[in-house]
Amino acid sequence: MNFRRAEIRDFLAIAALDRQAWGKNRYSTYIPDGEHAWRLWVEHAHVFCAQNDQGEIMGAILAFPCVQAMSCVHKVFVDGRVRRQGIGSALFEMLLKELDRETASSFLTVAPENSAAIKLYEKWGFRDKELVRGYYRSNEDRYVMTRSPQ
Repeated sequence: MNFRRAEIRDFLAIAALDRQAWGKNRYSTYIPDGEHAWRLWVEHAHVFCAQNDQGEIMGAILAFPCVQAMSCVHKVFVDGRVRRQGIGSALFEMLLKELDRETASSFLTVAPENSAAIKLYEKWGFRDKELVRGYYRSNEDRYVMTRSPQ
């Protein structure tokens, strides 16, 4: 697996993989991010991807800068055929290394019942955790977790 910063030529494949991953989400009736958003993010945000030997994008992670001088870690997803092989973790570590190099604080949101993800995020330095009820919709509570540069 080749891990690298995504390039503009990757945005359609990343958007397609995002739609595939989103289909497995319990809120999949809502619209996933589209090609237009991925085009902008690949050019103007931090997007890293995992590419197999055949040139297929198998995973991606995104963090974008916010007006509060922080970065929002918005998405990480891996193709279902290669999950549980450490690809998501490798992408996360690559992204956090870049954010640390820039001395950028970051935040993410996570469902309170997703204890496995919360443990991983804590391992990577996301310490502060605030419960926000109805973060996206009335039935979608989220923890907002923040991380300072390491």
